[in-house]
Amino acid sequence: MDHEAEHLPEYKRMHHLTYRRNLRVVTVVWGILSACFVILNAVAFIQPQWLGDTETSPGVGFFGLYEYCERLQVGGEYSCRGDFMDFASLTNDSFRAASMLVGVCNLVFIFSVVCLLLFCFLKAATVLKICGVLQAIGCVCMALGCIIYPNGWDDEMVQRTCGKDADKYRVGQCQVRWAFILAIVLIFNALAMAVLAFVLAAKQANLLQKAEYRKQRYIK
Repeated sequence: MDHEAEHLPEYKRMHHLTYRRNLRVVTVVWGILSACFVILNAVAFIQPQWLGDTETSPGVGFFGLYEYCERLQVGGEYSCRGDFMDFASLTNDSFRAASMLVGVCNLVFIFSVVCLLLFCFLKAATVLKICGVLQAIGCVCMALGCIIYPNGWDDEMVQRTCGKDADKYRVGQCQVRWAFILAIVLIFNALAMAVLAFVLAAKQANLLQKAEYRKQRYIK
């Protein structure tokens, strides 16, 4: 039984222990969801399915953050180019910036998951605040990446697939594909995760404060 509940009446003790148990469960769920976010973010980052052709497009191809694929002849195979490790191979500066921002988002979320190990050494409220800050940074990076990415749709390579009417923030004869939609959903997911981390941190800090207060009253 938790030491904080030893000096409480029985009904309050049970309520206290139930509250702590529920708080731990929510924290564990938050940690699992943070790990899932890392996986989904990696999928959105890697997949070249942010923008792609339609039946009316003059060209056949699709674009990701750093990789783009096109089919040069009917019935032929797709030829893919672009390497995140070689920024010169990326289509334009907007795609480069978006790639960097989404990549940073994934890195800070990975770091926030690794920081869960700090529960063994630091107070839970402190760890949750650290993770909350990291996840808030990741949310901003993902949002900026999704905002900047369409700024590069006026590129010649994009227009070759999507038509001359493709322009900044205009898809032309192409369409937004699932990886871009996933990235947009992950913005709100990251925001929710960061807010939940701060809420849990506040509840943990409040719980600790009450425990210290009860301890001091018992000593007196």
